[in-house]
Amino acid sequence: MRTSTATRLRALLFAVIAAVGFSGITFSEDAPESKAAKSPAGEFAGKALVVAVTTDDLEDGRRFHDLQKLLTQAREDKAAAVVFDLNVRGGASLEAQQRLLEELSALKLKSFAFVNPSALGTGALVALGTDTIYMAPTGIIGGAGVVIDSEKNEEAQHRKLAQELSVLKARARSLAKSKGHDSRVAEAFIDSELEVKIGDQLLSKKGEVLTLTADEAARRIDGKPVLAEAVVGSAEALLKAEGITAEVVRVSPRDHARQQNLERISSSSGGTTPAAAKQPGGENRESESGKAGAFLGKRDQISYAGKIVRLTIGEEDLVTGKARFEFMDRTLKKARLDGATAVIFDMDTPGGFAWATEGLLLNSLQDAGVPTITFVNTRAESAGAIIAMGTDTIYMRPAATIGSALVVAGGGADLPEALNDKITQMSIATIRNMAELKGHNPDIAEAFVTQDKEGKIDGVVIHEAGHVLNLNTIDASREVGGRPVLANGVANSIEEVIAKEGLEGELIDAQAYGMESFAHLVQKYSFVLIILGLAGAYTELKMPGFGVPGVVSLLSFGLFFFGNHAAGNLAGYELAVLLVLGLILIGVEVFILPGTIIPGLVGATLVLVSLVMAMVDSVDFAYSWEGLPGAESWGGILGGAFVTVAAGLIGSVALLLVAMRYLPESKAGRWMVLKESIAGGPSIPVEAGAAVSGSGGGSRRSYIGLEGEALTDLHPAGKGRFGDLLLDIISDGEYLEEGTSLRVVTHEGSRIVVMAKQE
Repeated sequence: MRTSTATRLRALLFAVIAAVGFSGITFSEDAPESKAAKSPAGEFAGKALVVAVTTDDLEDGRRFHDLQKLLTQAREDKAAAVVFDLNVRGGASLEAQQRLLEELSALKLKSFAFVNPSALGTGALVALGTDTIYMAPTGIIGGAGVVIDSEKNEEAQHRKLAQELSVLKARARSLAKSKGHDSRVAEAFIDSELEVKIGDQLLSKKGEVLTLTADEAARRIDGKPVLAEAVVGSAEALLKAEGITAEVVRVSPRDHARQQNLERISSSSGGTTPAAAKQPGGENRESESGKAGAFLGKRDQISYAGKIVRLTIGEEDLVTGKARFEFMDRTLKKARLDGATAVIFDMDTPGGFAWATEGLLLNSLQDAGVPTITFVNTRAESAGAIIAMGTDTIYMRPAATIGSALVVAGGGADLPEALNDKITQMSIATIRNMAELKGHNPDIAEAFVTQDKEGKIDGVVIHEAGHVLNLNTIDASREVGGRPVLANGVANSIEEVIAKEGLEGELIDAQAYGMESFAHLVQKYSFVLIILGLAGAYTELKMPGFGVPGVVSLLSFGLFFFGNHAAGNLAGYELAVLLVLGLILIGVEVFILPGTIIPGLVGATLVLVSLVMAMVDSVDFAYSWEGLPGAESWGGILGGAFVTVAAGLIGSVALLLVAMRYLPESKAGRWMVLKESIAGGPSIPVEAGAAVSGSGGGSRRSYIGLEGEALTDLHPAGKGRFGDLLLDIISDGEYLEEGTSLRVVTHEGSRIVVMAKQE
């Protein structure tokens, strides 16, 4: 499929504006207004929230912060009730317990605790902070005592501990009293030295921290329950017992935080506009010549609309350099633009370049606009694991592995300590952020890239600190706390993944087609074609007639534009016309209006701009033009092309200097110049001047000492007549006007240097 005329006209407009020298102009189109970067107002209004609370939610600083934000929104939205579905085990630090008590004291909602199956340690304090406590049939509650570090068992440490414990007990008593619970029971959950009796019933012996079973907590003494109102089978049964008929919403702090992050990022980038509506040209197009495997196929001719795109990442794909990452980036962007059903990474890789991988995460994968899936088939190590964490869903073959993304030097050696710490922290920040956005466990993600992280889910240690994490299929897919550790499931083939996800559409491979492979080769060596094209054009302009330099220039620029066009870049007839127009203006400056400067300057600018724009990827251009998430800046899009053109300019100047010095004296130089246009010799047949030795053992004439006059202004190059000879000359540095008397001072090959004749 050819690049749409609309897109090309945009590129041409962009190029012409740049050519005439305007600056500070930005280009944009109307885009949908961004939504607010927060959850919809009143999301929880009038609803009954069932908040799943685990050990990690209370002890991990990030997770506790997520819980705080969830409760704050529930309070602001005026939820009908909050049920804490508690599954908390083990003790907690004094800091964690005190922080929790402060948070619960500020909660101004009707609240309930459902101990399912345990509310131990800090979980007991959560229960005490609610209005009413219910127990699951197998539930237990209590054991909120503080663990003393045996290595810090000195007297001063005991005094400090006793002081902090006293404050904690006071807060627990106050909290229990405010919620109508027995403050003695609350204190016994913390203090092992307290003996508690209700009536003649002994609940807690001295020397034991109080822990109650469901029946013990719900037991009634003197007509009042010890702690829990009743034993129920579910949170819904609890709400029914309380007479609350509001809509039930189940939510976890982690999932709620992730959803808010997604909404915030989506709104800040303009939202996820349907890809098909944003495609340049306004329609999805496909041609028979673009089918998979067609030799003349071109990336823009293959439509991904409604199709499942498979991106294969093999053993060497992540270590072959930037090109493969750019291909994946373009494929993801095209999938979004065309409206693909999904993109599946078919992965079997030992890893690759960390920086390029993180660039892929931070750009295209962060907000791909279509579902992204990783099928680990059969390795997703190192950079492969990082890419997998950036996709929405992960599946694994029965005998597969994922992880071990520790950053090392190119040869596999360890990095210097300072550099290693810097890079590791950057990797941790990137992969944790991506895991949060994609719904994966950020602790597991962090353990992939550092040896210092313990992987723990709901109190269950998945991986101990000291080694970098690598998961096999069994470990990655097993469920802990009601959710898989990492992988959503196990599949034997990509077709099975498609079936499990319920995807519809033709499976198509994203690949470089025959002509695109050739085009990418042209892209890689574009600077060489620019060198040959510019050097040939300049040489042809300086010579009468038409010879080999002109043929070389035409072939070079022809290959340059054809190859970049086939690769899906903006190269097309519009930019080719711009190049020809620039060359014509340069010719006008040289032959018709020498010294006027403006035609040559504008022509040179048009040539440079046409070459730069010809190497800009059309998908990247459309992505930035439409302002879609993940689009690069104009500087990022044009930077590489500018570098290539600059290299071509420098190379062409160097080639011309070498050619001027050595080519005229060589057999190849004499062969390349058409005899009908220019006779043999350094420039024009010589009839005057002293004879000098030739490099080939013969002789030739030197023009040194010849006198004549300038036929054109020399600034510094031009033409002069010396008797019967018409020569291309160059002044020795100063500007010389037409008609100035001249004298040849240097003659080296075809380079003839003159100076004004002294009277």
